[in-house]
Amino acid sequence: MLALQAAMAVTVAIYYGWPAGTAVLSGYATWQHAGGVFAAALATALAGGVLSELSLVYFQDKGRWSARHFEDMVFKFIFFFINGAVVYEFYCQQAVWFGQGIAWSVLVPKVLVDQFIFTVAWAMPFQTVVFRWQALRYSGKWLWRELNWDFVAERMLPVLVTNWMFWLPGVVLIYSMPTNLQTPLFIFATAIWGLLLPAVTRQGYSETAAPYPVPAPAEILATPAE
Repeated sequence: MLALQAAMAVTVAIYYGWPAGTAVLSGYATWQHAGGVFAAALATALAGGVLSELSLVYFQDKGRWSARHFEDMVFKFIFFFINGAVVYEFYCQQAVWFGQGIAWSVLVPKVLVDQFIFTVAWAMPFQTVVFRWQALRYSGKWLWRELNWDFVAERMLPVLVTNWMFWLPGVVLIYSMPTNLQTPLFIFATAIWGLLLPAVTRQGYSETAAPYPVPAPAEILATPAE
């Protein structure tokens, strides 16, 4: 996390302090603007879904692929595609509300709205519920059983705290850039967040430690819809 945040800080410094770096990043910003929300969503999905899973396979599992790796990659690709589109539009709206630039009058409201309204009301619940749904083998019935105050305290709160540790410094750097360069920094960070998020959402829970049997795929298919 610290290495990534340092790399993001260097990118911001390059943009504002090195003319050649400014030109390169501005060229990327032009491409990003031309691609719009679809390009942002696709790049986020590749970073959070594909790149993060490749990192797990080759650095943690020594290159050994399994069916679960492929499943996780597809799942995270779809999740981060949706999330990337939402964040892209949110960043654009933040620029409309508060403007652009590195003045505190611009940065502070953007960070506060991002982390204490958007994240609390949308991003954290969406991420936590969707990843838990996957861990329960896509069973809405089993997920519904968990949606209580214990779920908030034991699942959502750890995700929220980890989110603040990771993204609070990150969004300060992201919002320091022009709007067209905010999404690339977000995508860069998403490659690491794609590793952290599944680990945090699964922490403290295992299939054997669940208060009820977690269904296998065959069980779910064989269970009549209610």
